Amino acid sequence: MKKGELITALGFVIISIVTLREAFRLGFGWVEEQGPAAGFTLFWLGLLMLLCSIIIFVVGLKKEDDGEPFFVNKQGLWEAVRIFFTAALLTVGIIYTGIYWATLGYCILFTRWLGKHRWRTVILFSVIMTVAVYFGMEKGLQLPLPKSFLYKRGLFPF
Repeated sequence: MKKGELITALGFVIISIVTLREAFRLGFGWVEEQGPAAGFTLFWLGLLMLLCSIIIFVVGLKKEDDGEPFFVNKQGLWEAVRIFFTAALLTVGIIYTGIYWATLGYCILFTRWLGKHRWRTVILFSVIMTVAVYFGMEKGLQLPLPKSFLYKRGLFPF
């Protein structure tokens, strides 16, 4: 398990560096009268991911190898496949329905199918997350995100 954690942490370090390089290329400061520059969010996400990856790597180096395989059984592998499937649906959903509807669907699917939460909790969490993304990105940071086809027809605000 130790080897898998170290390899994953190194992979995220590399992804973080690529993300930070792109943020520097785009510019990551605050533009007067406009809001954040194109690389603003990328920079902070990349920096946070880099710091977390380095911490995980350093802690992983100090950790004893327990000798356990990465997937202890078929159930562990199945859980990883289910998580990948929901993330892939989110990615495809963003393309066809925009970020907000895809987020709503992803949260519903993830909390109900994977988390096995009650429907009341699923709906409440999903709506709160979608609204938080909308107000945080569109209104707070003034970052326009991909919209659904319903937005272009004037049927929904997102």
